[in-house]
Order: sequence, then C-alpha cells, then structure tokens
Amino acid sequence: MKLAYLTEVAAIMAAHSQLFIEQSEEISAEALGDYYIHSRNRFNRWMRDLDGSENTATHRDSLRLAGPARFQSMAIAVTQQVLINDMVARIWTLLLLARDANNGIDRTQPVARNIYLGHLSVRHKALRVLLTDDRVSPDQLMAIDKLRKSIERWTDLLGCSLMRQFNLWEYAFDKERATEFFRDRADQPAASHQSRSWVLILAGLRHSFQDTDGLSASIHEDDRRLVRLMLNSFPESAPEMKFWMGPRVHAARPC
Repeated sequence: MKLAYLTEVAAIMAAHSQLFIEQSEEISAEALGDYYIHSRNRFNRWMRDLDGSENTATHRDSLRLAGPARFQSMAIAVTQQVLINDMVARIWTLLLLARDANNGIDRTQPVARNIYLGHLSVRHKALRVLLTDDRVSPDQLMAIDKLRKSIERWTDLLGCSLMRQFNLWEYAFDKERATEFFRDRADQPAASHQSRSWVLILAGLRHSFQDTDGLSASIHEDDRRLVRLMLNSFPESAPEMKFWMGPRVHAARPC
C-alpha cells in the first residue's frame, strides 16, 4: 500500500461515519490497546528519525561529502508520512469521539486524545526540522507547504459534518473554513455511499494526492497495522464499504 492511498482510507471512513458511530458492537479493549501501541511505536520511530536528521544538520560541514543528501531526504520523507497520516489520524479521532458522544460514554476519549496530541507534537517537530535545515531547498519547502495546506483543507472537508454534529470543531485545522464546508454541504440531501458528492470527493482526493514522488513510497508496517485496525472496526459485512474500496485499499482490511 502506497502513502498516497492513506488519503482514500480517510475518505472512506468519513463517508461511512454513521456506520461506525451507530453500530451496536463495541470496539474491543484489545483493539484500543493495539491502537495505542501501534501509534506509540510509530511516534517513536518518527521522533528517532527526526532526531537523527536534526543532529546531523549540526555537523553538516563534516558531512558535506558523506551523506547529507540521505539525511535530508529522510527528513522530507518523514514529514510527508506525518502529514499524510495526519488526515487519517484526525478522521479516526473524530470517529472515536463522535461514537462516545453518540452513546453518552467516555470510553475511547482518553486514548484518542492522547494519541492525537502525540501526533500534533511530532507534526510540529517535523515541520520545524525542515524549516531550520539549510540543506532543504526552497523548492522542497514549497512542495511540503503545498502538501500541508492540501492535507488541512481536505481534512476539514471530510470531517466537517462530524465536527458540526458532535461539536468537535477544535479538531479542525481552520474552524471558519470547516464551518463554511459544512454550510456548503448542509443543503444537500443525506449522502448515500453512491452519492455524487462523495464520488466527486473521492475523485478529487485521488487527483490531489497522486502516487508520485514521495507519496509513491510504501507505508511502514505500523501504518499498515493501524489501517487494518481502523477498517476492521467498521461493520464487517457493510455493502457500502465494499462499494467504495478499490483493490489498493481493500487489500489492507483483511486480518
């Protein structure tokens, strides 16, 4: 599974949010524990890679002929991973909190909130490392900034309905923008899994995040495990999910 395809996972989960929120079966304690463990493992991996890249930047003179490009590309690659996963992480966090709110409980909120804050911290560090590393070219910084802005807009679009329904605006990148997205969609009839609006959203998402350059890289094993856990938390036999899942996403779901 390629990094770009994670954006489709986020869209599929957002499109079928009511299936997740209203299902009768509880998310198991084991699944929540696995979510925490895999997320922390990934957090630690990202932080190690960023620390390594940051430390080598302080010795760039001695490394000028031996390896700076490798560390530079690692910092960019990690930042791309963090930004793309930001979309998935925020949509999943919204789903967990919305399910708790819908059921009048506080079961998943502590774990969801903890992982969300951890992701924010590594995101901030990744962007800071790139901004302070003079080995990263202006063109590369512009490309990362373009990716960041695109991720933020798409995430606010995908999550705006849940933010409005359950008053979760604090999880928007830009509350005003997310509110506008919701207003634009509020007049539309309830969207089914085959609705034109969601089909257009998926098409637009695929166009915005094509599997080229850094986004063509294969995801790490902890990403794969997290995607599998999230998708398997939806109703197992939902025809709506099967309709949307192309081969490149469907392959991630089986246990």
